[in-house]
Amino acid sequence: MKKILLVLPLVLSSQVYAAQCKVDLKNEIHLNGERLEILQTSGEKAVVDAGNNLLIHGEKIELDREQQQAIAQYRESLNDYLPRAKQIAQDGLALANDIIDDVAVSFDAPEAFEGVKESMQQFYADIEARYYNNGDLVLPADSFGSLSEAWAEDFEKAKALFNEEFITSAFNAMSEKMKAEGSLNLTEMANAMSELKERIAERLKQHAVEVEQQSEAFCDSLNQMAEQEQQLHKKIPQLKDYQIFTI
Repeated sequence: MKKILLVLPLVLSSQVYAAQCKVDLKNEIHLNGERLEILQTSGEKAVVDAGNNLLIHGEKIELDREQQQAIAQYRESLNDYLPRAKQIAQDGLALANDIIDDVAVSFDAPEAFEGVKESMQQFYADIEARYYNNGDLVLPADSFGSLSEAWAEDFEKAKALFNEEFITSAFNAMSEKMKAEGSLNLTEMANAMSELKERIAERLKQHAVEVEQQSEAFCDSLNQMAEQEQQLHKKIPQLKDYQIFTI
C-alpha cells in the first residue's frame, strides 16, 4: 500500500517544492491581499498600504508617479504570487478528497472515509495556521530554507496519519461489503486492494506532473520578483534596507 501513502503528502507538496527554490527571504513579510509589511529583525518595518503609500519607521515617503507605479506593481506581484503555494496545497487536498470519495463509491460505503477526510482537513489547517495570522500570510526570514526539516517531519506525520486511518477504513469497508454479500473472501479482498492501489497510483502520477509544473512556475515567479525588487530599489533607495528576496 506504499503508493496510497502518497495521497496526503501531496497536501504538503507546495512546501516541499518551495524548499527547492533558489530564492529565499531576507526579511519577514506580512501580506493580506492589500497591505504589505516588511519587518527587520530589529523591529523596524516598511509598509505599503492599499493606496500604494510607503511608510518607513511610520513616516510617509513622498513618491513621484513613476515610483508609485513601481511600488504598486511590486505589491500586486507579491500579493498575487506568494499565496499560490497555498493554492497548490489546496489542490492536493482536493485531489485526496476526490480519491477517497471515489474509493468510497467503489466500496458502496459513502460514510466509511469521512473520518479520514476530517483528519486530513485538520492536519492541513494546522500546517496553514503556521503561516497565517488573522488573515495575514506571514513568512519569516529564511523560511524557504530553514523550515525544510519541519516539512520533512510533516511528511512523515502525514504518512503515519494516512496509514493509520485510510487503510483501516478501507479494510473495514471492504470487509463489511463482503459480509453483506454473503462471504469474506481474503483472496478477493487482496486482489481488490491491489487494484485500488494501482488506480490511486495512476491518479497520483498524473497529479505529480501538474504539481511539478506549478511549483516550477512558482519558483520562476520568485526569481522574477527578485529582479523586480532590484529595479524597485534603484527607483526607491529608501527600501534597500527592506530587501525581501535573496538569490
